[in-house]
Amino acid sequence: MKTIGRRRRMTPGPAPARRRAARHRLLQRLRADDGAAVAEFPMVAVLIVMIGLLIVQAALIVHTRNTLVDAAVQGAHHAALVGSTPQDGAERAERLIDERFGNGLDVAATATQAADGTIHVHVTATLPLVGLYGPSGTLSAAGRALDEESM
Repeated sequence: MKTIGRRRRMTPGPAPARRRAARHRLLQRLRADDGAAVAEFPMVAVLIVMIGLLIVQAALIVHTRNTLVDAAVQGAHHAALVGSTPQDGAERAERLIDERFGNGLDVAATATQAADGTIHVHVTATLPLVGLYGPSGTLSAAGRALDEESM
């Protein structure tokens, strides 16, 4: 022991040196990135899979909407032909949707003829909101055409 002024100071001996070395090794292990990939992969993989499923679901919804719009327009054009009734257009729209999706969608199509000769076909379908199954929502589309007989 050395005496400095009135205080006694202990010089580090072998025991404190071992503690410092052990502490240094512990800090090095805590700062190291060993094994981080094992923990990061599942977290990142879940996010990537979720984003992929959301993209597929969005594509399914857009595809269904575009098909409904096309069927409504085609039904209106069919009903506008000479010799066809508005009900023929509604049936055509339903048939086109059934050909595309089978019985997967509950579809209802209505057709009306306005006083100015415009035929309106309105298509409503229930669309699964989660994949092809699960809770459903309603999606509707409309198409119009000018009746050839009224010209």
